[in-house]
Amino acid sequence: MKKVILTLALVCVTVLAFGQNKILRPRIEIAEVETEIDEAFTTELEVFYMNDENPRMYYLSLGHLGIGTDIIQLQFDPVYELFIPLGGTLEEAIAKMQEIKNFYKAPRKSTMELEGSFAVAYPTKEIIPVKVTRRQFITKVMEFSLPTTADVTLVRATHIGKNDFGSLLGSLKLYKKLHPKEK
Repeated sequence: MKKVILTLALVCVTVLAFGQNKILRPRIEIAEVETEIDEAFTTELEVFYMNDENPRMYYLSLGHLGIGTDIIQLQFDPVYELFIPLGGTLEEAIAKMQEIKNFYKAPRKSTMELEGSFAVAYPTKEIIPVKVTRRQFITKVMEFSLPTTADVTLVRATHIGKNDFGSLLGSLKLYKKLHPKEK
């Protein structure tokens, strides 16, 4: 009896290992910046594309959003991420990133709106408006926030510093130089 159960278990594991699982989609990372504020709070920015999409689309992941006020954000959602579509080629992705980076030069409390996707692990086709607000704490910061309907005092947002965003854009440009044939 043990042999039969063990054999069935091995067959199931083998089938699952070689089966095509559409839940686990390949996410190919191109550039990443990770900022650790303290042991409990880390901001991760990433530019990637989905290997199974045709035509290819590049995305900016702004990581997990917090909830709170414009200044204080509590991080409690480790599942959902905010994605910004950047374009179908590396040139378009770099141009879009440069456009976002240029917004750091805007006056304080200036806002603009981008298209985004708020989803689990991978971007979806559902597009939502993402409000980008230029803030000034000690350094220049941009707040990427989602519209809230229930309470206008609480905001789902993440704050990205100018240096972190610039490092990510620099990494993306370096990737383009190292892989000149990649579209």
